[in-house]
Amino acid sequence: MLPLYRQIGDQLRRVIVNGNLAPGDYLPSSRDLASELVISRNTTLQAYEQLISEGFLESRPGSGTMVAISLADKPVAARTKTRSLFHDVPARADVHDLERSEGEPAAVSFQPGIPGFDSFPRLLWGRLLKRHAIRADQFMLDYAHTGGYAPLRLELAKYLNVSRGVACEPRQIIVTTSTRAAIDTVARVLWPAGASVAVEDPGYLTAKRVLTMAGYRLQSVPVDANGIRVEEILSAHEPPVGAYLTPTHQWPTGVTLSAFRRIRLLEWAERTGAWLLEDDYDSEFRFDGPPVATLQSSGDSRVVYIGTFSKTLAPSIRTAYFVVPPDLAGRFELEVYRHGIEPALHVQAALADLIAEGHFTRHIRRMRQLYAHRRALLVGALGMTFGDGLRLECPAGGLQLIAWLPERVAA
Repeated sequence: MLPLYRQIGDQLRRVIVNGNLAPGDYLPSSRDLASELVISRNTTLQAYEQLISEGFLESRPGSGTMVAISLADKPVAARTKTRSLFHDVPARADVHDLERSEGEPAAVSFQPGIPGFDSFPRLLWGRLLKRHAIRADQFMLDYAHTGGYAPLRLELAKYLNVSRGVACEPRQIIVTTSTRAAIDTVARVLWPAGASVAVEDPGYLTAKRVLTMAGYRLQSVPVDANGIRVEEILSAHEPPVGAYLTPTHQWPTGVTLSAFRRIRLLEWAERTGAWLLEDDYDSEFRFDGPPVATLQSSGDSRVVYIGTFSKTLAPSIRTAYFVVPPDLAGRFELEVYRHGIEPALHVQAALADLIAEGHFTRHIRRMRQLYAHRRALLVGALGMTFGDGLRLECPAGGLQLIAWLPERVAA
């Protein structure tokens, strides 16, 4: 079951999306709402903070909490002032903090999107793999289950419901070997061959390569501080049949798709029959509050949600998954079976135990703290080295940092 603050947040988000609460409408204070619902005030505060972080609400000191003015249908330039999507970046860090960072690796790979291999739970993972590799029932030696190992699909459904607000049944989850395989499979099933597909610019190059190799024509749509410019999709001369995007934590800029644009995008998909591929690759790693809700949680009928263990654990585990509408689950099961893109059963079984026994959520919690600490050290070191010569943007989370070189260098 969803935590109580998430249930309250989901209800409020729904009435905002449905238009029952309009931009500028004030909500009860967190204290009054808690009293009315007979719950802790901390619970209502969490719900409000979640929706504020997503851009659905805004708080005005001395006035209260209201539905974000940015949701009103007005020019984007005016909306960008309502909230900052980036943290203030400290110019410097104490050099002693850098010297005291015990346990840090001697060398660090600065390839973006790669998790901390030095903190991977090797012994635990090895023990879980061994548990299933030596099972006496020979089950692990058979062919993979169609659609994925049933206990893993069950655990993923529970995890996604609680942590990401993705409401789904286990059968809706299709397990595959990688995000690439998921994108290719979903595209071939839902989009006509040779059709035009909208993608973010800048965006995830691997996804673009996969779609191009599958024969799709890519329609590059610019990204700004509010995410992909949805209006350019809606007004395109040749309407795309769908879009691939990273709305909760855009790759590579780290911005979050604004609530206003989310609503417009979902309305467009529902109206035109377009399909949206939501790649939620590392959104668990948010450092200033709970992760932002997924696009799928607001409009699951036209959204296929894609997740992966590559960013949370390690790419070599070779396991990803995607969530499809119930009536399409059987079709996708057969498609994955036809292409033979299923992870090994003992790996899937080990992942199921990792989640069921609580190890996975504890690992995410540890990594969130570790990555926030390492990012602060990196920002401090860059500040000490380059001073004002390097402009940094720190997204609210994730595994990347944006650094802007001076124009004279970039040129």
